[in-house]
Amino acid sequence: MIFTDPQVILFVADCERAARLYQGFGFRETFRTSADSPVKIELVLGGFGLGLALPGPAAASHGISPVAAGHRACITLWTDDVDAAYRMALDTAGAADILGPHPFLDGRLRVAVVEDLDGHPIQLVQQVA
Repeated sequence: MIFTDPQVILFVADCERAARLYQGFGFRETFRTSADSPVKIELVLGGFGLGLALPGPAAASHGISPVAAGHRACITLWTDDVDAAYRMALDTAGAADILGPHPFLDGRLRVAVVEDLDGHPIQLVQQVA
């Protein structure tokens, strides 16, 4: 038995809107359920799969009970410039501020945290030389 291509699915209010935010971080779209009104869009970045799905259709199709509020998951994106990534997330992608760039782990990392349009934290992390 072999497993491949893992994917995390975030439940969102609007798949198109959420996809635009993650495309700002470099994710590229690989799949959508329909062109008009998608109930799921899949994206990939560096081999990491991210699905964005509406909770209602997921519940009806798969018999699950999606949680659609609160910090249910956290996406971590490594970058070479946390300060620039943080500014882009707030100014261009439309993310909300949680915690600005700051040293972490005795200065070995520089970290910032923003929140996507559906309340999922996105941790931006840079390794400091």
